[in-house]
Amino acid sequence: MVPGPNGTVRGANEVVRLVMALPAGRAGVELTVESVNGRAGLALHRASRAVAVVGAETAGSKVTALWIVLNPAKLGGWHRR
Repeated sequence: MVPGPNGTVRGANEVVRLVMALPAGRAGVELTVESVNGRAGLALHRASRAVAVVGAETAGSKVTALWIVLNPAKLGGWHRR
């Protein structure tokens, strides 16, 4: 299970804390660059099951917003077959 925030995450420091809590880099976890709703994004898989999907909105070279989906009911289409 991936921890989720209790509310909206705002600001660089809060986003970094949330992203650091994701289990990327651990054994059996794969982080891939993906297109998420037509935007740059990331998918985090454990044992071929998606556990998080992150979509990014950018302005030039800066990330202006992230959408992070952690709800297992919404990740079914991201599982590896």
